[in-house]
Amino acid sequence: MIKKRNTKRRATVNLAPMVDISLSLLIMFVLAIPFILESGIFVSRGAAGRVKTTLRKSRQDMTVNIYIRKDGTILLNEEKVDPDSLPVLVAKLLERSITKKAIVSADSEVMYDRVIQLIDLAKAQGAKDVVIMKRVRRK
Repeated sequence: MIKKRNTKRRATVNLAPMVDISLSLLIMFVLAIPFILESGIFVSRGAAGRVKTTLRKSRQDMTVNIYIRKDGTILLNEEKVDPDSLPVLVAKLLERSITKKAIVSADSEVMYDRVIQLIDLAKAQGAKDVVIMKRVRRK
């Protein structure tokens, strides 16, 4: 009688592709972390009382209030300003300012990209802090 040999193959799992993918993901995350942390706009939402005291303190100093209406007109410290002369005027006001703080506000109908452009403009002209303020509609 002929005996059958046990010729079954032993099943193994090839771990090389899994290790390759996991190491690739690890490298991508390590390379992406600096971009995630350094880019973006960080917004901290303070209490209403803190905002009022901040506004009082900023009024004592030379403030840079930039407000954009829904029709596109820009007000700098409650005065209508030509958009082309805005960078020069903001730079002059920030030179005189001690805290170098700019307050940006807009109507609710204004597009976000326009507000971001004003924030970038204030930063480019030397503002250390840019505050985004919500205006209450007066009836």
